Amino acid sequence: MSLFSICPDAVVLENLLTTLSPSPPLLLLLITLVALLESLAFVGLLLPGVALLFGLAFAASSAGVGPMACLLAGFIGAVLGDGVSFLLGRKAAPSIRQLNWIQRHADWLDRGERFFHKWGGLSIITGRFVGPIRPIIPFVAGSCGLSPARFTLYNLFSALGWAPLYLLPGYLTGQGLHHLPNELIPLLWGLVILVFLLLLLQQVHHQLHPDKGFYQYCRRHLPADWQPAPTFMLLFSGSLFLATSLLAPTPVGHHLNQLLLPPLQAIGQQLPLWSLAITLPGDPALGVALAAISGLYGQYRCRQSQGWGILLGVGCVLGLNALLKLAFALPRPEGAVLESFSFPSGHASSITALVGLSVVWVTHNRHHGIRHLCYLLAAPIILLVALSRPILGVHWPLDIVAGCAEGLILTTLYRVWLYRYPARDKIPLYWLAILLGVAALYSGLYLEMAAQRYYG
Repeated sequence: MSLFSICPDAVVLENLLTTLSPSPPLLLLLITLVALLESLAFVGLLLPGVALLFGLAFAASSAGVGPMACLLAGFIGAVLGDGVSFLLGRKAAPSIRQLNWIQRHADWLDRGERFFHKWGGLSIITGRFVGPIRPIIPFVAGSCGLSPARFTLYNLFSALGWAPLYLLPGYLTGQGLHHLPNELIPLLWGLVILVFLLLLLQQVHHQLHPDKGFYQYCRRHLPADWQPAPTFMLLFSGSLFLATSLLAPTPVGHHLNQLLLPPLQAIGQQLPLWSLAITLPGDPALGVALAAISGLYGQYRCRQSQGWGILLGVGCVLGLNALLKLAFALPRPEGAVLESFSFPSGHASSITALVGLSVVWVTHNRHHGIRHLCYLLAAPIILLVALSRPILGVHWPLDIVAGCAEGLILTTLYRVWLYRYPARDKIPLYWLAILLGVAALYSGLYLEMAAQRYYG
């Protein structure tokens, strides 16, 4: 069922999407190709295969492709990818090891060889599910003289488990289209796009580790003062904000909002107190207060002034948000308890800026892995608070997308500033838990006072 099947005024856009949608045979071919590249020696380290396979499996399911055909395509691609890697290891390992690109990342092969020597042929099975060494192990196995017969057995067996693990989440999500009421289908599409973007961001940021080839490639092609990770995030958040700003005032944007808002509001009607509790940490006044506390903590406890950037960033994003509301002058949803303009969401921009700036400040001089983990933990907090706004019926869905993008832009600019003026000492990681705890306490006290007011 089409995203716009219940919106007759969007027929032109629906026809365009239908025309651009790949045919089932092409989808199966793409799944095979991506699975092959994801398993191919060294190439798989650079490819965001998880996000691509999720999206392709979802599209295949929505297009009516059978589950066995989808899994078979992934299985064939995985077997071919590992098989080609194994042959490269057997026939061309000395030449490949001499390539400048490989020599710059000799640690890839070192890790793969240690893993292979520890586990032997079983490393073909276990290694397929370990991201950093997955595309390396078959190449190492070939270069170390593992017999083709044993490798083929391990290759086939491991691919039988790999294909369902990577493809079924997207496929089963697509299957939900056929069993959901019409009003929930747009919400499912929106969630799929959100999951795809989060997976893509996670994989790209993982590849921007200083030891990764993608990071080295970016460093060689970007100006000397530009860091790869902030540059990518600035391009992403800026493009997202621009696209949402252009879309929101149009009839298509209005139709999208009308399609996505009712199922979100239905959640709020079922869980009114939970929805209110989740939205309160995004209160702009609370954001300013917590940002000021961070600045004071950094100044007087840790002897550094970089924490004041959080207060400056939150203040800038709220001021910019007020100006944008006046510039766009888009009304809120019908029946909303607030009367100010809607676009973009102040709560979404406030929580994104507060959490994003705080995480960047606390983790900016730590290991890439720590930053990566903290970013992953921060994402659901930001999304929950942002989604609570349309769930409560006070904002359109596109309002929160623009608000989050706005907060990400300011967060990225702060990250760039910290590259130039880093703090000498590290802020304790528990400071993030303290900020979250204060926000949760604020929500609890507010709800308790509200309950006493209305229920005595």
